[in-house]
Amino acid sequence: MMAKFQRFGGAMFTPVVFFVFSGIIVGLTAVFTNPAIMGDLAKEGTAWYTIWKIIDSGGWTVFNNMEVLFVIGLPLGLANKAKERASLEAFVIYMTFNYFVNQILQMFGKNVGVNISSDSATSGLKMIAGVKTLDTGVIGAILIAGIVVWLHNRYFDVRLPDWLGVFQGSAFVAMIGFFLMIPVAALFVWVWPVLQHGILQMQYFMVKSGNFGVFTYIFLEKALLPLGLHHFIYAPFQYGPAVIEGGTTLYWVKHISQFAASTKPLIQLFPEGGFAMQGMSNIFGIPGIALAFYSTAIPKNRKKLLALIVPGVLTAAFAGITEPFDYTFLFIAPALFFVHAFLAASLATTMYAFGVTGDMSAGLIDIAAKNYIPMWANHWQTYAIQWAIGIIFIGIYFVVFRFLILKFDFKTPGRSDDEMVNMFTKDDYKKKKSHSKNSNEKRNPFEVAAGAYINLLGGASNIQSVNNCFTRLRLTIGNPELLATDNQFIAVGAKGVVRNKNAVQVIIGPDVTNVREEVDNLIENGGWEDLNPSKMITDQQEENHSSYTTTEAQLFAPVDGLFIGLDQLNDEVFSKKMLGDGFAIKPTNGNIYSSVEGVVESIFPTKHAIGIKSNCGAEILLHLGLDTVELEGKPFNILIKEGDHITEKTKVAEMDIDSIKKSGKEPDVINVITNMDQYKMSAIKKENNTEIKHGDPLVVLYQK
Repeated sequence: MMAKFQRFGGAMFTPVVFFVFSGIIVGLTAVFTNPAIMGDLAKEGTAWYTIWKIIDSGGWTVFNNMEVLFVIGLPLGLANKAKERASLEAFVIYMTFNYFVNQILQMFGKNVGVNISSDSATSGLKMIAGVKTLDTGVIGAILIAGIVVWLHNRYFDVRLPDWLGVFQGSAFVAMIGFFLMIPVAALFVWVWPVLQHGILQMQYFMVKSGNFGVFTYIFLEKALLPLGLHHFIYAPFQYGPAVIEGGTTLYWVKHISQFAASTKPLIQLFPEGGFAMQGMSNIFGIPGIALAFYSTAIPKNRKKLLALIVPGVLTAAFAGITEPFDYTFLFIAPALFFVHAFLAASLATTMYAFGVTGDMSAGLIDIAAKNYIPMWANHWQTYAIQWAIGIIFIGIYFVVFRFLILKFDFKTPGRSDDEMVNMFTKDDYKKKKSHSKNSNEKRNPFEVAAGAYINLLGGASNIQSVNNCFTRLRLTIGNPELLATDNQFIAVGAKGVVRNKNAVQVIIGPDVTNVREEVDNLIENGGWEDLNPSKMITDQQEENHSSYTTTEAQLFAPVDGLFIGLDQLNDEVFSKKMLGDGFAIKPTNGNIYSSVEGVVESIFPTKHAIGIKSNCGAEILLHLGLDTVELEGKPFNILIKEGDHITEKTKVAEMDIDSIKKSGKEPDVINVITNMDQYKMSAIKKENNTEIKHGDPLVVLYQK
């Protein structure tokens, strides 16, 4: 559980890292377009003003798309594997959710008090990536992304029957998410308007609670950091509507120019800023802690300690990154961390009570750009008070921490006789708290297969590059002599191996995409050694037989040309029938038809291969050319789509034969039955180089 919350913290931080730079840009723009600061140079219509307005528009990119950033960012931290695919799944499912919400509101919006046609800022609606939907802010984005992460971690590795192999992985997750979003969207339409009203009430309460509200907010934000739950505290306030519409960050940057030009006290202009003051402990708390560490260290260790804590203090104060100090507390003396949380809340509340407010949640660089520089002319007195209080609190931090360290003999950095001077990281803390992984944990079949292949390929260090096409892994190997035998590959599930010096192809079939993901994951994160097939007992997979409406299928010529047997092809995968039996044709034109009646199951992204499910269940691979995957689809024009019912009369594609030949490839059209273990095939009576026309019957398949 601890690890999950910490990973949630990293996921939440992923989109937030963009806010600092964008905030600086918006802050500087507010300064450089303010005539009160820049004079006539910043008057509307001048070249100076125009240039900075263009820059300003780019600075708003992040703030105007926060929901999408959180949806994409959360899976990067929480998905167990294939994080990039999880992010894409999250975006697709989140936008599906928004389209559902839009349509439901168009049909039933009046029943829940929402007018979808309203453009009012108080309508509770928002345009997200071009879709008008409920303004659920980052809260809704996080909830939907969380659902997608759960679906991804649960269903991404589910192995489907071969005839459904094209729907494995991300497609399967997206399919489940599609149907799940219908009730979720309906629930949001029903519940969210009520929640919006509740949020307005919460906003009123928090603002009116004054110092008590600020203290509680800052304390919880800091104290819950070890569990990662602090993100649930600050996210709704800074980026959501908990205390002000759009969040404190967005509201502040929108009103920088207005606040800078006003002579009213900032506390009157922006009382909500008390909920964006957690950065004060970075600037004034960490230096006091560092002084306490230094003064309580053994004298002989102080020089080493100084070299360690000075960069840490500068990083905390200027960039707002306090991890080395936070996790040093948690590693050595958790009690000190909660003292830090109490003092941080006291510091921010004291400043707020004396009228200090603004967007001050990070470090000095961010705070200066968004507060000091644009506001100084009319609000310098506020910042003078802030620094006076801050310096006093440096002393308070120093006295309190020094007393506690000496009183309870906490072994903070530099206080050990062994002269070891260490600060600790989040990883150190996680290792201390985490339990060892259960070695008997059930592994998914794709991971097992990937680990076996890595071992048989000579280990991760022997693999220089990994790629895949429709049915096979394509690898570059450092030392071919380290590879296992073909029989060993076949024993763990491969259909065959093609070797050409350092280039190796492992023929897998429709599972190749999932296996490739696991290969990448195991190479990057380790663990493949535990999946050595020589040390494991491989379970035989059960054959999946389903009943179909027919028991046989007629295969037809898919193109005009000269018939050739598979054994004549200049490709070991096909000539040795590693993928299955079938036939090939040297085409005389580029018009490609279906070779069987059935349903289009898959179209490879590079358009060179089409998967067809015949009416009797036979899985047909229609492969256009040899090694044409390298041509990236340029010579091909696909005329059908996945799910189409086709017959031998259906024209499925067009290919440019001359273009294929000029690229050094062969345009042979190959027809292979990939689940041949379930079928037997009638004898092919055509001789090699016999002229045939598309639609000519060639062979009959029978179920075994």
